Amino acid sequence: MKKLLIIILVLMGINSSAQEIVWDQGIPFCPDDEYITSLIEKVDILKIRDSKDYDLTPEEKSICVEIGLAFYAKREYEVSNWYLNKVVDWTNHPIESKVSADREYVYLIKEVPVEKKEEQTESETAEMKKDLKFLNAIPKTFEKLSKNDLNNLKSQLQNQIDELIREKDSLIRIEASKQVIDSKDGVIKTLKKETEIIDLTIQKGSLKQEKQNLININKDLDIERTELKKYLLWAIIGLSILILIIIAILQRKIIKVKDGKIDKQFRDIVKKNTYLEHAAKIIRHDMHSGINTYIPRGLSSLEKKLSEQDIKSLKLETSIKMIKEGLNHTQRVYKNVYEFTNLVKTKAVLEKKRINLKDLLIEYLSTTSYSSNVNIGELVDADVNDYLFCNAIDMLIKNGLKYNKSDEKKIEIYMNNNILIVEDNGVGLSEKQFNKIIEKTNINEEDGLGINISSAILQEHGFQLTCEQVENGTKMKIKLK
Repeated sequence: MKKLLIIILVLMGINSSAQEIVWDQGIPFCPDDEYITSLIEKVDILKIRDSKDYDLTPEEKSICVEIGLAFYAKREYEVSNWYLNKVVDWTNHPIESKVSADREYVYLIKEVPVEKKEEQTESETAEMKKDLKFLNAIPKTFEKLSKNDLNNLKSQLQNQIDELIREKDSLIRIEASKQVIDSKDGVIKTLKKETEIIDLTIQKGSLKQEKQNLININKDLDIERTELKKYLLWAIIGLSILILIIIAILQRKIIKVKDGKIDKQFRDIVKKNTYLEHAAKIIRHDMHSGINTYIPRGLSSLEKKLSEQDIKSLKLETSIKMIKEGLNHTQRVYKNVYEFTNLVKTKAVLEKKRINLKDLLIEYLSTTSYSSNVNIGELVDADVNDYLFCNAIDMLIKNGLKYNKSDEKKIEIYMNNNILIVEDNGVGLSEKQFNKIIEKTNINEEDGLGINISSAILQEHGFQLTCEQVENGTKMKIKLK
């Protein structure tokens, strides 16, 4: 039984491994590998399959290299060779081991062109800084070095020259800037002269003329070193300035886009404000006649034509009373709307009068169903717009009663120095919650619209509304002038 289980597991492993590589229309895929799949999706895979004479673009060749190395990492050497053969002819040296892979990877980097990037200024600056650092590390004079040290230094310089030549060829291949290529060529020439000086230094012991030549070359080299360092420094500064200019241009474009959005929002606000002001005009002028002229006159005319006996016989006392109360309520609502809509007019000035705040609030709340829940203490006289001020206080009162779980809901209105306080025994509102409501621009009734409007009205009066959460509720504080 155990042997049978082992055989099944081995077969399952073989099947799962076999399913990992899929050949479709002569093209190898690996559907289970997201990285390889994403690379294949970047190119026209049918073009890759049918490519001859290496007519692929540099980008397509680079992607083929990545896919081939990815399959190599999965130990799929046949598939790896299939993709890499699309870039160079690897028939005579296929990847079969880690050692050959490393060798062929170097060969591949040398043979496959790399697409030039649009922005290379930062890497070019770093490249010149590296060359400058290497030049600064070379000794100023070789007189005190031993023969072995000179030979070692010469070997290091020759290795660096070979590396710089490869880097220069790479820069030419990717079409780097002329400044960087020229600087790289200057460093190569300088290092070659340094090796010549080292050779002369080694041989100078028996040749006086060679010593003099060495001195002359050393002087010329010092001059060239200085000039080359200056050139590299100025090139670095120039490329750095170019980077800053590019950043400034991009930032300017971003600011321009944001300015366009702000300008559009401003136009929308102006348009909406025009509609709102037109609606306010209709309310202020067209509704005024019906509410304050026609209906009162009609009611007065009806009362004159009906005698008290007619009213009693027809049982119209309650109906007439309700009409009068409804008319009075409608006139108050109209007056509130009138004062509100006045605020949307251009350069609107709030109409105010000197009045005792206690008398004003008592009269306003007398017709409400919750007047018994409000206790008003002694208040001061102040310059207010009676309708708007009462509306602002009324919204604070309603808010305190609405968010209140007490058995007996109470609102206390009193003065503390120059601060009018509306205190409730509700659930409480913290200063942080209050500030969040005040700062909102898009708000509905559930989010605290009443508090937001109250604050706006009081600000129009020159008053400041703040909040303090207490143990048994909230204190809404209105700082008067």
